[in-house]
Amino acid sequence: MVFGFGSSSSSASSSSSSASSSSPTQDGLGPERPAPTREERKACWTSRDIYFGCLDKNHVIQAGDEIQPDPKGNGIGVSKVCGREREGYEKDCGKAWIDYFNKRRTLELRRQATIDAAEKSGNRDKADAWRSVSGGGSSGR
Repeated sequence: MVFGFGSSSSSASSSSSSASSSSPTQDGLGPERPAPTREERKACWTSRDIYFGCLDKNHVIQAGDEIQPDPKGNGIGVSKVCGREREGYEKDCGKAWIDYFNKRRTLELRRQATIDAAEKSGNRDKADAWRSVSGGGSSGR
C-alpha cells in the first residue's frame, strides 16, 4: 500500500521498492509517496463505512472508545466490539485519513445531538440554525 495506507508491518514496506528507496522529502519526514489510487480510496471509504456502521450498531460515539485497556496490564487494548472492522479500517486507510474521519464522525454526531435536543425543547430556530451548519457526515466524499 502507499500514501500511508496499509499497516506499518513489513507488507507495507515491501509493496513498492521505489517507495522504500526514495529519498527523504524536503521536510525530512520520510520518503515521498504517491497519492492513493481510486481503488485505494474506495477501499478506505468502504472500510470506514463498515467500521462506523458497527460503532453505530453498538452505540459507540467516538471511534476508539470500544477499545478497553488490557486487564493484564500489557498496555495492549482489547476491543470488545468492532475489532475486525477496525482492523480493516486501519489497514485500508492512512493515519491522517483515519484521524480526519474519526473527528468528522464525532463532530457530526454532536451536531445531530444538538439538533435533536433543540427540537425536543421546542426551539425550532436553534434546530434550523444547526441544520444549516455543514456537517458533511461520515460518507461525504
